[in-house]
Amino acid sequence: MSSDQSKRIRTIVVYFCSAAAIAVSLIVLASWAADVEFLQSIFPNYPKMKPNTAAAFCFTGIGLYLAVRGGSGGIKRYLSIGCGIVVLLVGVLTLTQYITNTAMGIDTLLLPAAEIRDEFPLAGRMSPHAALNFTIIGISLAMLGGKRLFQKISQFLIFIVPITTYAAVLGYIYGAQELYGVSKYNSMALHTAVMFMICSLGLLAANTHSRTVRLLSSPSLGGRAARRLLPAVILIPTILGWMRVIGQEQGMFNTGFGTSITVFITVGLMVAIVLFYSGTVHKVDVRRKGVEQELADKELRYRELFDYSQGMICIHDRDGILLTVNAAAAVSLGYTSEELIGRNLRELMTEENRAKFNHYLRQVENKGIANGLLALVSKHGKTLIWRYNNILVSEPGREPYVLAHALDVTELIAAQKALKNLSLTDELTGLYNRRGFLTMAEQQIKLERHEGTARGLVLMFADLDGLKNINDTQGHEGGSDAIKEFSKIVKSVLRSADLIARWGGDEFVILSIGSKDEHVGIMSDRIDDKLHHYNLTSGKPYKLACSIGVVSVPTDGIQSIESIIAEADDAMYNEKRRRKQSLGIAV
Repeated sequence: MSSDQSKRIRTIVVYFCSAAAIAVSLIVLASWAADVEFLQSIFPNYPKMKPNTAAAFCFTGIGLYLAVRGGSGGIKRYLSIGCGIVVLLVGVLTLTQYITNTAMGIDTLLLPAAEIRDEFPLAGRMSPHAALNFTIIGISLAMLGGKRLFQKISQFLIFIVPITTYAAVLGYIYGAQELYGVSKYNSMALHTAVMFMICSLGLLAANTHSRTVRLLSSPSLGGRAARRLLPAVILIPTILGWMRVIGQEQGMFNTGFGTSITVFITVGLMVAIVLFYSGTVHKVDVRRKGVEQELADKELRYRELFDYSQGMICIHDRDGILLTVNAAAAVSLGYTSEELIGRNLRELMTEENRAKFNHYLRQVENKGIANGLLALVSKHGKTLIWRYNNILVSEPGREPYVLAHALDVTELIAAQKALKNLSLTDELTGLYNRRGFLTMAEQQIKLERHEGTARGLVLMFADLDGLKNINDTQGHEGGSDAIKEFSKIVKSVLRSADLIARWGGDEFVILSIGSKDEHVGIMSDRIDDKLHHYNLTSGKPYKLACSIGVVSVPTDGIQSIESIIAEADDAMYNEKRRRKQSLGIAV
């Protein structure tokens, strides 16, 4: 049963009890006004409900209704307290009359003069038992809706009312007048006893802090047991005792036999009830232990999964403060779990990522989910890349938190980067290969097309002279070494913005950005000077030389980069032919 359902049922019970109290009291008052005797007492010659008793019940019903409708404040709540005070005064003044043996006139306010009997001056007075109950009801009603302590006192006091009333009912059943009144003229009427039970139930239901009502309305085993056992515990001894009294009065058995039979049946029924519910509790307990063991096993498995998962599993609040973190992630970062809990994730991030952390928090707060890459710095200064997929979790009664799961992809990112470099670079020289140069050169030409940013591009095609001879005399290792040394020399002359690539074999291409003809000439001369210096100082058994062809690169997009390279290649061969002719070498 949900809390809303329980509250609704409690409210209905209070309304029913208040309506019953008001209705019965008005009927009894009307019967006194119209002098209809059978409405004043349930059975002939049985005690009547007095007018002041009926009036007190009326105020109790009104007070109950106002207590539920008025809540903890407002005019209705104060009116409810006022009703409780009126009921309290009726009970206290009546008890005072009994204690002091005086008449204060309260009993004759609503009572016809005919009910006052000379032989018994207190004939029109409610019983002391009823006066005590109204005193307690008045106090309890006034405390309803008050502070928690007052409501606890109210609940404690209200239990006295059904106990006193039950004693009066037993007095009727067993013929013990002392339990329900002083005489037949001022005893508790049967319908008065019923109304006290109803009002007690209403006061308990109206008490928002009543543990008894929560127990009785609970769907738990304890609630079910209370709802079934309480009627049995009350009714079985009561009925058996009544049967014993009737049997003895009819001469069916003597006192000893009647007592023995009553005890025997009572004990037998109680033992049967105890065994039945003990068996039920035992079965529930066995199932509970099985469920607890299963939960413990699952918790252990999930704990092992949490602690030893190679990914990061953690929980952090909406500000990024770590609440839990698994052991494997802590070890990866060089910390213990205790060192990480309570720290903000921002503290573990690289400087450039800290600025992005607020964006991440806003994203997970607004969208409820966030994913991406996160760089964390370990305790030893190593940067680790984590691919995360985090969600915001909201649970009733708890602050929202972020459940985070991340995988360490540092090696994967490094491998992808290395693979990309392998696909774009030459393994021998570390320069761009043919694919890498074409990719980068096309991007650079697109940039140069933008109006106002063109700086001019020049493409140079260089060929390492005499590589075949070096391979023939020094072997392929010598040839590879010559290629590497030549690439270093050319790279040392170029600017960082220029692109250089090994086009294939002994051929190299250079894209010089923002270069003029005179600058290209200077670069060519510097390459020659570097080669000349290398040949003098390297001590290698071979000499390095090269031929270079130069062409301007148009940025209109009409001519492809491959055709431009082909032109530079032709220019290089023309330059090589010219140099050979100048040296008198046959072409």
